[in-house]
Amino acid sequence: MADVPGTVARLRKCPDAVTPAADRQMLQIVIRDLVGIPDADRVAGTNSLWNAFAEMGIQSFLGDLITLTEQDIMDLQIRPTRAVAHPPPAPIMWKRKTVIVLAAHHHCS
Repeated sequence: MADVPGTVARLRKCPDAVTPAADRQMLQIVIRDLVGIPDADRVAGTNSLWNAFAEMGIQSFLGDLITLTEQDIMDLQIRPTRAVAHPPPAPIMWKRKTVIVLAAHHHCS
């Protein structure tokens, strides 16, 4: 099991003003370090959670991700396309870890 409190404690503190680029980077760091999805999967476009985020327009942590509810995250689905008629669903563990990250953020804010 991931050491969520230890990982959160090791993250650098956010500055008072967050730029859009830093906000996007925060999302990438959170998903990589706390949810456990490597950056290579995001860059390659092979990860179902990142694909679901892209379809929903989630591009940043403070600007987009924290506005989602627990139900929004648990209901994440990837729509079929012509190239992929039956996309694999995002694993429930990734969704639960994302919900935990948001709950921890809201609690500490």
